[in-house]
Amino acid sequence: MQVTPHFSLQELTVSNAAQKLHLANNPPAGTLSNMQNLCNGILEKVRAHYGKPVSILSCYRAPDVNKAVGGSADSQHVTGEAADFIVKGVANKDVAEWIIENLEYDQVILEAYSDGQNWVHASLSASGHNRKEKFVVTKAAGEDSTKVAVTDFNTVPAAVAPVVAAAATAPAASPNPSAPAKALTGLAATNALAALQAKCGITVNGTWDATTFKAAMKYYGLSATRAAHFFGQCNHETGNFHTFTENLNYSDKGLVGIFHKYFPTIGSTAGYARNPQKIANKVYSNRMGNGPEASGDGFKFCGRGAVQLTGRANYQSFADYIKRPDVMTNPQIVATELAFESALFFFERNHLWAIADKGLDTATITAVTKRVNGGTIGLPDRIAKTKLFASWA
Repeated sequence: MQVTPHFSLQELTVSNAAQKLHLANNPPAGTLSNMQNLCNGILEKVRAHYGKPVSILSCYRAPDVNKAVGGSADSQHVTGEAADFIVKGVANKDVAEWIIENLEYDQVILEAYSDGQNWVHASLSASGHNRKEKFVVTKAAGEDSTKVAVTDFNTVPAAVAPVVAAAATAPAASPNPSAPAKALTGLAATNALAALQAKCGITVNGTWDATTFKAAMKYYGLSATRAAHFFGQCNHETGNFHTFTENLNYSDKGLVGIFHKYFPTIGSTAGYARNPQKIANKVYSNRMGNGPEASGDGFKFCGRGAVQLTGRANYQSFADYIKRPDVMTNPQIVATELAFESALFFFERNHLWAIADKGLDTATITAVTKRVNGGTIGLPDRIAKTKLFASWA
């Protein structure tokens, strides 16, 4: 059942706790209308603005489910008025700031902020009486959560700025990211898969096979299960490891259909259709840390990598994470030399390893897919690839 065009009842009621504890999580009729109001008022608009799927982590919670996850008794999740979500490739801080600047809302919260901006919590009152409250919630290891009211998300107080342990800034069990980069030559200098093979010390031919999978699994220090999930998702996202840069070569009709906010009519596409650089500079301007259209940031920091990294702010976060400042001066290396490292960054920052470690069953692959894709597009292929690669380990 679709609650709104891009959000189904299934994804709005998904709950790992409910499944694990065998608890019903079915919203009553009145709550369903609240969820529809939330989707139309916030979630659909966020999706339209960024042109990317919105991945729902938690929306409706039945009272027993809410209690099981430690939710407050008056949580708006129980009434279907709140959702926790992420937008693939967009910093949660940017999403939160855009909501409070452009939409009606009751509360917007950056949750688990000290764990790397885990997710955005947004709510919309069904009564229409919205408090316009903004908070940042942090939680350091072994400590209680700290909830701080803020005036906006561009000037988060230093006391609640992300504090991440140094060991957590590198891909788990992967080679030292701060080690000097080894110069890549030949095919490895321009081809992401060949670059991976060169780093692994195996034959460089730009072809994906069991030998490359095993070598990469060892190189990155991944378990067989993690490697299967990681490369299964990366393989699908890149069209069998063929495309590591976002395709922005849209026709005039494509621009109106996909980026209607920026190109409301065919006439508005003049000079932009089939011009990827101009398209990127326009649709990605003044968000995700990018400057205005004239800055050129949109195209310079367009989507690249095995799981596309997009926007100046996200490139900077990745550069800091891997200790490679040259990412900012030569972002093209995210599509070649660092294509898989940027995807490891995505998995690490979005806590996907904990999900992957649950196994290789269809439910787990689906859960990983929702975090990567924001939905289940291409799920059958992702399942097939993940299980195939697991058989190669």
